[in-house]
Amino acid sequence: MSEFVTLRSAAVEVVVDPAGGADIVSLVHRATGTDVLFRTPWADHAQAVRDGRKAATSYDPVAGPLERYRGGWQLLCPVAGAPRPIHGAPTTFHGEAMAATWTVVEADAATARLAVDLYTVPLRIDRDLALTGDRLTITDTLTNLSDVGLEIDYISHPAFGGAFLDGRVRIDTGARRYTADPATEGSFVAPGSTHSWPAAEDTDLRDLPLPGERRMAFGWLSDFDGHWASITNLDLGVGVRLEWDAALPYAWFWQELHHTEGFPWHRRARAFAIEPASTITGGEDRESCLSIAPSGATTITHSITIESKERP
Repeated sequence: MSEFVTLRSAAVEVVVDPAGGADIVSLVHRATGTDVLFRTPWADHAQAVRDGRKAATSYDPVAGPLERYRGGWQLLCPVAGAPRPIHGAPTTFHGEAMAATWTVVEADAATARLAVDLYTVPLRIDRDLALTGDRLTITDTLTNLSDVGLEIDYISHPAFGGAFLDGRVRIDTGARRYTADPATEGSFVAPGSTHSWPAAEDTDLRDLPLPGERRMAFGWLSDFDGHWASITNLDLGVGVRLEWDAALPYAWFWQELHHTEGFPWHRRARAFAIEPASTITGGEDRESCLSIAPSGATTITHSITIESKERP
């Protein structure tokens, strides 16, 4: 059974699962009781599989990780997206870090330190979480345990959903461009097309479609004048603001709004993610852009602020 770590302030409660990839499984705005994170329709099944109370139905490198996906917030590393070899190692969908068991080095009511040594690449990740008021700061130190240089993916993958996406939702960002993933069909714009934020053809990307409207989008934000993005539910009066450092020059942009008919969503999911990233989602220019020198280390910091907003 998973033993969760809980951080709590007067404003926010954060629940982390060290045994489940150090996932942040819930992020609650305490004044309204709103969990801002997405929860998959099969989250209970996923937890039962993780706990060993149910047998997994698939060990496929894509379907297997999806079966264990509860929603929430993951670290995708050393690869993100479809399985592909990295430094000679085979991988599964979205990489090893989100499937690994992390060690709790120390934890109290406001801070936690977790650590993991990956198997697929010689990489140690030390994660520090600090909750101060309405702000959660995540600091990851990635250390190359070998004398061979590493090039890896690093994507921070918070998916938002539930009551937080009900009603009128506004999206803002420091990005100047949105590019649709070149290999993904079914999006509301042409695959590979690039658009100046916030206009994508006749769509204003700042407005999330209302519940009942269908949309799928997958691509990336780029050309930032500041590495930040915010999502505000105008009806709830709750907003989140993501901020990250320039080591992550992109942000993946994913919307699954009751759109996909087939596996795994079957039109049962309403999820939206803005994901600070070391690389783009796909195409000829896609490469693992985070380089770590032999025996070197790099530190990446990002944060989320959850706050009450004045309702218009």
